[in-house]
Amino acid sequence: MFLYNKDMKEEIKKVLGKLEKNGFESYIVGGFVRDYLLCRESTDVDIVTNALPKDIVQIFGSSKVLGAYGTFNIKTNHYNYDITTYRTESKYQNRHPKEITYTSNLFEDLKRRDFTINAICMTMNSQIIDVYNGVTDLENKVIRMIGDPLIRLKEDPLRILRAIRFACTLDFHLEDALKKAIKENKEKVISLSDYRLKNELNKILLSPNYQKGLDLLTSFGLLELLEIKPSKICYVDDTNGMWAQLKTTRDFGFTKTEKKQIEAIRVVLKEEKITPLTIYQYGLYPVMVASKIKQIPTEQILKIEQSMPLKSREDLALSFLELKKIRKTSNEETKKIQNQIIEEILMHQLPNQKEDIKKYLERE
Repeated sequence: MFLYNKDMKEEIKKVLGKLEKNGFESYIVGGFVRDYLLCRESTDVDIVTNALPKDIVQIFGSSKVLGAYGTFNIKTNHYNYDITTYRTESKYQNRHPKEITYTSNLFEDLKRRDFTINAICMTMNSQIIDVYNGVTDLENKVIRMIGDPLIRLKEDPLRILRAIRFACTLDFHLEDALKKAIKENKEKVISLSDYRLKNELNKILLSPNYQKGLDLLTSFGLLELLEIKPSKICYVDDTNGMWAQLKTTRDFGFTKTEKKQIEAIRVVLKEEKITPLTIYQYGLYPVMVASKIKQIPTEQILKIEQSMPLKSREDLALSFLELKKIRKTSNEETKKIQNQIIEEILMHQLPNQKEDIKKYLERE
C-alpha cells in the first residue's frame, strides 16, 4: 500500500464511511481509481465491500437492489455509485457467468476483473491496494489482462473491444500476450449484441485518439468482421457525425432517429455549398455536424440560419389550403408548388408575403 497525494472528495468518503461504520470493508475499484491516478475526471464510482446486498440495503435505507448481481446504485448531483459485494464468477455462457458466489475476500473478487489497470483499489484515506501491479502498467502505459488472456477473452469477447478502447482512449499499448489472444479470438466478437458493439465503438469514435482505435481494429481484422470499411475521417465530438463518415452494412441497433440523422449528415457532406435550403431540408443539427467535418466555421452556418426568411412550412405566409384553392390542384401537385415557392423564398428570390406569393403564382 501507499498513500497517493491527492485528496478524495468528501462525498465519496462519506459513502465509504457508512459501510465502515457498520463494520464492513469498503474500497473503490476500477475505472475511477485508474482515472484518479491518471489525474482524469471521472463520475462513476464502483465500490466493493464484504457487506451482503441485504446489509447494503439496510445501511443505505432503500429496498431497491439493482442488477442481476445485487448491485446497489446511488446517484447524486456529482457521482454515480455502484456498490457490489465481493464475488467470484465461473462457467461463463454468452459472456455472463452462470455461477456467482459472494465471498468475504477482496483478493478473490479482484481475480474476476479484466485488466490490471482496472483492478487497483483505493481506501477512503486514498491508500492504494495493487495486487496485480496495475500502477506499474499505468506508468508503462500498457493494457495487460488479469489471468490467461486466451481464457479470459473466451469467457467474454467484449473484452477484446474493451482492450482496444482503453488502448485508444488512454493512448496505451496492448501487451504481447493480449495481442496474440485477440488475434486467436477475434471471430468471437460477431457473437456480441449490436448494443454492446455500438457502445464500445462509440467510445472509440468519440475519443480524439480515435484513429489509433480504428487502426487497431483494422490490424486485427475486426473492422472487416464488423462489416465496417476503413476510411479517412475527420474527428467531430458527435457519434452520428463519426458514423456518417464510415461505410458499414451492419445495423448496430441504430434508432430510427439516429439513422435519419446519419443519412442527413451524409447527404449534406456531399453538398458543394451550404445554403438556407440545405438547412431547411435537412435541419440545423445535421448541417452543423457536417459543416464541422467540412471545416466550415460554425458562425458561418448560424449566420445563414438566422437570415432564413422561414424555418418551416408553417412559416409560409400563404397556407397550403389557400394555395390549393388558388391553383385548384391536387394535394400532390399543390405540395410541389409549395416546395417551389419555399425554395424561391429561401434563396431570397421571393418575399414571404401573401400578395407577393399570389403575384408569383399568377406569373407561373
